[in-house]
Amino acid sequence: MHEKEIQYFTEAFQLAHDKFYLDAINQFNALIDEFPDSDLADDAFLNTGLCYYAMNQFDKSIEILNYLIQHYPEATISALNDGNEFGKTAAKAYYLIVQCYIGLDDIEKAKTYIPIIDTYTKTYVETKDGKISFSELAEQAIQTYIRFKEESL
Repeated sequence: MHEKEIQYFTEAFQLAHDKFYLDAINQFNALIDEFPDSDLADDAFLNTGLCYYAMNQFDKSIEILNYLIQHYPEATISALNDGNEFGKTAAKAYYLIVQCYIGLDDIEKAKTYIPIIDTYTKTYVETKDGKISFSELAEQAIQTYIRFKEESL
């Protein structure tokens, strides 16, 4: 991995963390354009999808995430930032797609992704209480949304 790839990624990640989403997207795209075969390219696409999600541009986020899943099906989640997520990037992308459909108030469509995420058996988030799969997180998000919506009626 080139030092410049890591620099692009860490700068973009910091911009996203600081909520400069458009700048972060531009920086992630610079990494993708210059290093399309990088181990960080899939993570750059995922984080671009996260930026669009954070800006409530759910359809654009879904578009980016579907591209990621199609073009990087075997990619793994980067450990560059000493994260607590492990496994395939596609599972995390599907989880974010579920979140997007929740944002679009399309719970039935969100639910259709649970069986797909379930196929990624070795992809999870490490918590203080142990491992939790992205499919479990997706199910929890859907149930939380349903409860919230029922309570607000």
